[in-house]
Amino acid sequence: MRLSLKQKLSYARFGQISFVFVVGLGLYLFTTIPHNWWIFLTVMMMSAAMEPGLIVKKSINRGKGTLIGIILFLPLIYLMHLNYRVIPLVFILLGLGISLPNARRYDISVVFMTIMVFTLTAYTFTTPLLEGPFEMMLNRGVCTVIGIIICLSGDYFLFGRFNYSRKVYFLLQHEVCRMLESKLNKICSAGETGLNPLLLVEDLRDSFNQSYSSIATSAESIRSSLTNSKSTKTKVVAFELILWQLRKVVFGVYYAECVLKDPASSAEHQQRFRLLMTQARQNMISLRD
Repeated sequence: MRLSLKQKLSYARFGQISFVFVVGLGLYLFTTIPHNWWIFLTVMMMSAAMEPGLIVKKSINRGKGTLIGIILFLPLIYLMHLNYRVIPLVFILLGLGISLPNARRYDISVVFMTIMVFTLTAYTFTTPLLEGPFEMMLNRGVCTVIGIIICLSGDYFLFGRFNYSRKVYFLLQHEVCRMLESKLNKICSAGETGLNPLLLVEDLRDSFNQSYSSIATSAESIRSSLTNSKSTKTKVVAFELILWQLRKVVFGVYYAECVLKDPASSAEHQQRFRLLMTQARQNMISLRD
């Protein structure tokens, strides 16, 4: 049985993530690198982003957050040694920082997590540590960098030629255009088929939110990717702008057809839709540069 492009992408990405995961796990189990579990943790956190461009963005945020956390922890640990009354207050503030995650500012969450882990390590052991604060930070910083290198190497050196992010976006572009055309036809035939206008507009919102969320995530991956050309990224930006205009036009057709019952206004919006759809197809990316 011949596999579809979507199935091929799913299997390919599963194999790629599995390979990176096994490498990180192997370094954790079979090496003596200090704090090598931090390598495996970094690989798991980075791979959760799934698409290559998003892994780059998350890697930058994790590296930046870890570095800032390390820099802030060093004076903090000595401050807490000077006055132990500060320790409960520090843990409360760190707990609040970790419990308020921000998806758009992952680096801020990493800052609080890094300081919390270092602080817990320094104050929860019943025996003296064999390494000082500076050595501990250096070892964990190196492990984080190794984990990031594993993820980026897997995406851009070992599997870079597969063009995963480009193929995903290419697939989503065609799917969202077919969805828009299908919804427009459904709206135009609502009067003949007797569809409930409230159920129709609810279906429109749900379909648009799902499709636009998927393609927006994929577009962010394309823009953050290291392998896609500038012309491809420009087309992605143009396609996104056209999509939002198409969404407005489809709702305009719905309002004209189902609320105003105005055929002239509906025909005007449909003509605008066809022009925008032509522009959207012109700005679709190809599978290759």
